[in-house]
Amino acid sequence: MPLDTWLGLDQKYSQGVREMVCRVGLDGSYRKAGEDLERLSQIRLSYQTLRVVFQREGDKVRAAMQRNELTPTFTAEDCPAGREESTCLISGADGFQVPLITDGEQRKRRDKAKQRRARLRRKGHELRPLPPRPKGSDQRWKEAKLVTFYDPPGRHQHTAATTGDCRAAGRLMRRQAAQLHLDRADRKYSVSDGAEWIRRQYQQQLPMLDARILDYYHFRDHVIGCAKALYGEGTDVATEWRKAFCSTMIRSGPLEALTQLGDLAKPHRGAKRRAIQALQGYIANRTEMLDYPRFLAEDFAIGSGPTESQCKGLTARLKGRGRRWRVQAIDAHLAVSCLYSNTGQWAAYWPNTPTP
Repeated sequence: MPLDTWLGLDQKYSQGVREMVCRVGLDGSYRKAGEDLERLSQIRLSYQTLRVVFQREGDKVRAAMQRNELTPTFTAEDCPAGREESTCLISGADGFQVPLITDGEQRKRRDKAKQRRARLRRKGHELRPLPPRPKGSDQRWKEAKLVTFYDPPGRHQHTAATTGDCRAAGRLMRRQAAQLHLDRADRKYSVSDGAEWIRRQYQQQLPMLDARILDYYHFRDHVIGCAKALYGEGTDVATEWRKAFCSTMIRSGPLEALTQLGDLAKPHRGAKRRAIQALQGYIANRTEMLDYPRFLAEDFAIGSGPTESQCKGLTARLKGRGRRWRVQAIDAHLAVSCLYSNTGQWAAYWPNTPTP
């Protein structure tokens, strides 16, 4: 009926119910989300039903993104850089591990569900038959990847994620950049860690970037590892060397830092020399990403804080204690989570239904 569609009642659950399910399902277990939903809105759904509705909506969001029906609510032209008549858009990418439910764990869950249902039946409850048991994974972890774009003030941010491989992340990177009109930004660059797949995808998919910057804190972590091997963990001399070396990188760039490491390696042998050589190799393979003097002179950010923050936000629910997931459920959750965190996209996706 046209009136049902207008009211959001053309499906079993109204648009308002589906939106609330997606909201409460983002932060906690589905069982707790069901309790919260009943407490807040007097809508009673079993946690199994709530999970089905949430994941079904996540699949719809993901499909809308893939069909380009759900696009960013801003473009590069809307992202001022803090300078007059200047726009800036920054990109970041990262990978993170999500725990999978194995086939053995899936069997244990089904056994517990049968025991729980048997108790309910003894109390007089009538229950529908369980659906066929889904097959679990043969691996314990799945790597997911995200690509994010944001402006320096942090007023606009758009993130997309996938459980696909690095090429899938690259396609996501290119599609999001096109929708955001990245090429029209006065300044455009990436800040990320030094993972090879990230470097390669930025080179292939976004050649228009003004710079590809290595996150300073990832670089510093490698320096800390070298200082520990040379001078011991937590010692004052290790801290002093790390600070001096990082200052050299910031002030003079990678060539001067490599020269210092070459001189430092001469008197050392064994594990200490290998630690120095490892840091040399790390820097030598990323010299174009470590030109911090130029980046800072041009007012580029050298920290990937917004990307790391997105990683933590997207994975908080997925990595909770005792959580195990199927790949399809991961994709659905990531789609809803990105929808919620992206600037203005949640309100754009859930239409406002007028009261008749």
